[in-house]
Amino acid sequence: MAPDSLARYSRDQVLAMAPDAAAAKAGLGQASAARWTGSGHDEHAVWGECRGSGKLPYLTQAALDDAGLDDAATKCSCPSRKFPCKHAIGLLLRYADGAIPAGTPPGWVAAWLAARAARSTRPARPEPSAAAPADLQAAQRRAASRDAKVDGGVGEMRRWLADLARGGLGAAQPQPWSWWDQQARRMIDAQARGLAGQVRRMAAIAATAGQRTDWPERLTDQLGSAHLLCEAWNRRDVLPAETSEALRVRLGYNVATEDVLRSGKRIRDVWAVLGQRLGDDQNLRTLQQWLYGERTGEVVTYLAFAAGTQPLVPGLPAGRRAEATLALYPGTRPARVLIADRHGRSEPLGSLPGAPDWHSALSRVADCLSVDPWADVIPLAVCDVTVLPSDQWQLDQWRLADTAGRAMPAAASADVRWALLALGGGRPVDVAGEWDGFAFTPQAAAPAGQPGRLLSGWPA
Repeated sequence: MAPDSLARYSRDQVLAMAPDAAAAKAGLGQASAARWTGSGHDEHAVWGECRGSGKLPYLTQAALDDAGLDDAATKCSCPSRKFPCKHAIGLLLRYADGAIPAGTPPGWVAAWLAARAARSTRPARPEPSAAAPADLQAAQRRAASRDAKVDGGVGEMRRWLADLARGGLGAAQPQPWSWWDQQARRMIDAQARGLAGQVRRMAAIAATAGQRTDWPERLTDQLGSAHLLCEAWNRRDVLPAETSEALRVRLGYNVATEDVLRSGKRIRDVWAVLGQRLGDDQNLRTLQQWLYGERTGEVVTYLAFAAGTQPLVPGLPAGRRAEATLALYPGTRPARVLIADRHGRSEPLGSLPGAPDWHSALSRVADCLSVDPWADVIPLAVCDVTVLPSDQWQLDQWRLADTAGRAMPAAASADVRWALLALGGGRPVDVAGEWDGFAFTPQAAAPAGQPGRLLSGWPA
């Protein structure tokens, strides 16, 4: 039997560290006992030699800091540019399975740990002198120039939206991608990347006309959102402060990570990871997690990006709960956060929090939209819902009915929907997931009142 310390880790936690789905799959293939020799672990690290295609094995190691496996640093002698590489994932999977014995680290592991310790004790870079005068006038000129460019972009976008509305959705839908992309590029030139993103979402919706019947409603919704963004920008001086912040973020005004860590509002809580979504689009990998604060009741989102071979900064352990201090970005709702500090190890998820019915859950959506009316996806959690497949077993007709008899359309892959049906076994379930204004996508579930789990962790 694995020691108690190993039992705290799971294969899902290890796979959540992988930079992409391909690395996770390759890591599973490296977890075979036949590939490894000289493996061991102590309280600081786990290590092993993995047989590869060359004559010499790859020397693979992972540091187990106070934050535990959730924040492990890895190193491998293989030439891979992914971090962690497939060999490190395989090693950590074996460690999570309790298949690696305790031991004394060899010299190459001890040297690596010593180098990491030396780096951590180096004095921090001195802060810039507070007395150094900032060029406030130059900063103000840059801000005014940016606002003027956005003014021009918003004016052009309003005219483009008016032309589209006059022509009708039927005329816009068959337009080629280049027609939409041309307008998106104009918005990028105007430094209004948020509007460019909305145009490209419109193009993506129009392209689904042959696959989904609700494309006109979804396209109209995007048109309305873009129009509201333009109108709000022209009235930005009279908006409430919180909505004004959300407006600027939605238009593409970024807040530097350093500013968030330095001055962003902080919340320390035990955070339950109720949803996780991984994406890989044109060499840009993304990780999004929905986090629920068990003491504060706050619902926030963690979002990380990585381009090329850049490692994707891990969030909190998927499908578990962990204590952490989060720093909040200003603006959007639900608030985006950075993980400022992690405290201790993670624990099983436990029962899911949730509203008693869909009506109560959607009333919280109204509170969110009153501050940030451009929020397109909002987390929801509801208890005691019954899975209702359609009579014809068509995926686009599944519903989740609450105790009051109200039913919400369920949008998810076939695997997730059947997993949800099997989990309930004909009885009510608790669910947590995303609502996009049209349907609910379940991400975590549990038999009513029992410990929950994520329905899926990795995209197909």
